[in-house]
Amino acid sequence: MSTSKLITIQHDLKECFNGRPWYGDSLMGKLDSLDWQLVNERRYGKKSIAVLVRHILNWRVFVLKKLEGDFEYNLIIDGPNDWTEVSISKEEEWVGLKWELQQTQEAILHILSNSSDDLLAQKVPGKKYTFGNVLPSIAQHDIYHLGQIAMLYAMGKS
Repeated sequence: MSTSKLITIQHDLKECFNGRPWYGDSLMGKLDSLDWQLVNERRYGKKSIAVLVRHILNWRVFVLKKLEGDFEYNLIIDGPNDWTEVSISKEEEWVGLKWELQQTQEAILHILSNSSDDLLAQKVPGKKYTFGNVLPSIAQHDIYHLGQIAMLYAMGKS
């Protein structure tokens, strides 16, 4: 029995975002467990947890814009809208940042649930690569930065 590649991508997105992945905490599971007062601390590579979360959000917004057909929207690695400075001064701001992240998850999954595997062969508007290259990498990108977030938090607590 063959499973659609898009269904596999959706499963991976759900699992790493707020499921029970084999490697441990999901992204939201980890973020929800953090003491918000430590999310601004900068230890490793001068990045804070808040900045890492905003970075994850920025790339998810990029994917959403492209899925919506936006040819002009762009995000350049290490450009001004890649690593956005953010400082959390109260718990409501932390909750808001996580809410924005949740909204991107819901929007991406909504679009993918109304698409077929044909989407994977389509070129990303304004780019030379296809959605088949981009969509699996959302979960990979989240997991990569989840590791950094977990490490920063552990360092901040010690």
